Amino acid sequence: MYNRAEAIDNNFQEYVLKGQLPSSHSSIDLGSSSLKSEELLDIFETQIMSRLIDLRAREMKQTNHCYYTIGSSGHEGNAVLGKVFRKNDMAFLHYRSGAFFIQRAKQHHGSSPLYDMILSLTASKEDPISGGRHKVIGSKDLFIPPQTSTIASHLPKAVGAALSIGKASDLKIESKMDRDSLILCSFGDASANHSTAIGAINTACWVSYQNMKLPLIFVCEDNGLGISTKTPQGWISQSFSTRPELAYVHCDGLNVIDVYEKSKAAERYARQRKKPVFLHMRTVRLMGHAGSDVETNYHSLDYVENTERQDPLLHTAKIVLEHKLLSSKDILDLYKVTREKIKAISEEAVTRKPLSKISDVASTITSCENKKAQPPLPKEESREKTFHREWKKLKAPQHMAKLINWGLTDIMLQYPNTLVFGEDVAE
Repeated sequence: MYNRAEAIDNNFQEYVLKGQLPSSHSSIDLGSSSLKSEELLDIFETQIMSRLIDLRAREMKQTNHCYYTIGSSGHEGNAVLGKVFRKNDMAFLHYRSGAFFIQRAKQHHGSSPLYDMILSLTASKEDPISGGRHKVIGSKDLFIPPQTSTIASHLPKAVGAALSIGKASDLKIESKMDRDSLILCSFGDASANHSTAIGAINTACWVSYQNMKLPLIFVCEDNGLGISTKTPQGWISQSFSTRPELAYVHCDGLNVIDVYEKSKAAERYARQRKKPVFLHMRTVRLMGHAGSDVETNYHSLDYVENTERQDPLLHTAKIVLEHKLLSSKDILDLYKVTREKIKAISEEAVTRKPLSKISDVASTITSCENKKAQPPLPKEESREKTFHREWKKLKAPQHMAKLINWGLTDIMLQYPNTLVFGEDVAE
């Protein structure tokens, strides 16, 4: 069958009804876990919401109302992280973190994550995250800085944010984050090979090795694939489990109980010790990389169907049924009601005005404007004192290296929270 979205949708309903549910790879049980039954059901509802948005996006694509079909299917276990971590633990998220976003939004009264995400899918001008310019996950209220899908580009920013928590306290600078906050950063196993990711993780280890505070959790959501390229078996664990000053925690991303217990352990370590953690979450990828990706072009149908049988929603449904928290009918009713809700939201979203002209897209781009006004500078007295012997040379032409150095000096004078890192940087 070409339409794997339809197959996954039908399979979930059929397998729940018939009780044909997958075996867990984790031995942990709800009774021995600190996860409460009502929390489990709340997470399950979030997973269903995230899945049905992905399915609705595929349907809307067929009617030219949706412009982005990279979803979170197979990664819905990250809903647990939205439950475990505080709302003000800043999160730098990649594009398969839809369930995290929905779950965290439940911590903030008045949030409308489903509507906001669908506005993003439809390129609506009213999309509060990117103004319709891209399907990204972000919210100022939820402490989620919007990130594009550029590979691993958000990891260095996450390291800087984690470093800023302790530095703000040390320098007595006002911060939006609490002193015991931590930073989350999610990415895929293929992104872990990018030089940007390697540099960020190495920086985190280097900083922590020198006993500087760095409360950061790298969440590697490992589905074993970089679009069509397989990640070698065991590569992620071998690469990151023995790094100095980087605690390594592995969890089964298909089992929400295991994710809950392991992420709680990662949270305690990062928050209390102020050190980085590598949370390795094993997941699956469903429906290909995106709507344009026909997975059967490079995987056999047997491979695709075997992966689909490991659907994380089926794994959670099994836990719910085994502990008699809901019946099969209750689960399917929840699935149906949620589908109807998302359909109604999407029908409203498509009536909102989308971006349609170049001028609309460019309306907020200001970096290319040639403004004659001088940039803000620190006080002249402090500049003269700091530049000292070079003060009289500032108006004379100089080579680029000198100008960069002077520019950094002015920045550090103006903004006391500025830190400069790099090779051959003086203390």
